[in-house]
Amino acid sequence: MTYPPPLRAIRMLLLAAAIAAAVLLALAAIILAGGSLPLGVDTWVHDRAADLANDGVITVARGITRLGDSLVAWITAGVVTVALLLARRWWPALAVGGGMALAVLLVRVGKSVVERARPLDAVASGGGTSFPSGHSTYGVVWLVLGIVATLVIPALRGRRWPVVLGAVITVLIPITRVYLRPHWVTDVIGGLSAGVLAFALMGALAVWLATRPRPGRAATQPDRMI
Repeated sequence: MTYPPPLRAIRMLLLAAAIAAAVLLALAAIILAGGSLPLGVDTWVHDRAADLANDGVITVARGITRLGDSLVAWITAGVVTVALLLARRWWPALAVGGGMALAVLLVRVGKSVVERARPLDAVASGGGTSFPSGHSTYGVVWLVLGIVATLVIPALRGRRWPVVLGAVITVLIPITRVYLRPHWVTDVIGGLSAGVLAFALMGALAVWLATRPRPGRAATQPDRMI
């Protein structure tokens, strides 16, 4: 797998963060303007999810959605961060651990500000208010872990499947939150946006710190930040 030069990588990450921030703020403003009630698209998608309810699919969805549970995501990110630090992989550790810390902050601030009620007919548990979806936010860590794995594990250098697998998990988690109905669809869009914002910002910082020119040292490529 070929990675872009440092400056291009930082620009791409900052662009992703800017788009995610715009989506998150726009959704929060629209929801607050409507009294934190579900939007028309929310109720339509919610009703379709209820119509498609199936015991077998619900069982599978409950298993997938657990990958976005706060404890699962936090512990996974924490263990990986500690392992990276012990291996002296400082900048990937910042991308994972710093990204998760910022994601937690964004979720808590968003929930306290918007204070949106959850749907009443959920078939999966969820704590606190509804926007943004914490599961959807924390689920972005699986994509990040896939990318980091291709950077720090020699056997995975040049492999695409860790990134693809991480991306699939990141997308499936918010889908299960809508299907299991503890969230409105705009909650999970906001959650994905918060996750992308958090990890993209920390990723850009990590790439900059890892590749910035220093006295007696030339700038390096992002895949050399190990």
